[in-house]
Amino acid sequence: MKKIISLMVVSLLLLIAACSSKPEGMVTSVPSLIKEGFTSNTEYEIICRGFPKEGLEGVQKDESAKRAALLNAYYFTRLKFDDTVIPDRDGKAERFVINQDHAVVYYTISKPGLKSRVKK
Repeated sequence: MKKIISLMVVSLLLLIAACSSKPEGMVTSVPSLIKEGFTSNTEYEIICRGFPKEGLEGVQKDESAKRAALLNAYYFTRLKFDDTVIPDRDGKAERFVINQDHAVVYYTISKPGLKSRVKK
């Protein structure tokens, strides 16, 4: 009986160890939202990061990362506000910061009565 219980415990530990290791090629998630918040009653700032597509170099890599960061800012805008706030029309990318492996966008949404447009 002790041998069976010991064998079951060892099997369980091996199963847990096998399931906890990350398979080859699996993508890990990195949070893209850095910071968000109202700067005034009519302005909201979102700071997001974006990662480039694999295999790109130089300008293409930088532009891909910038585009990903901008799309992340659009996504978080849609999550935060109702349908009267349109990210590409009511928002503006104030600046981009290019890093070695990602880009960061400082995105500002401006609209009268913006605080009243937050989803409930």
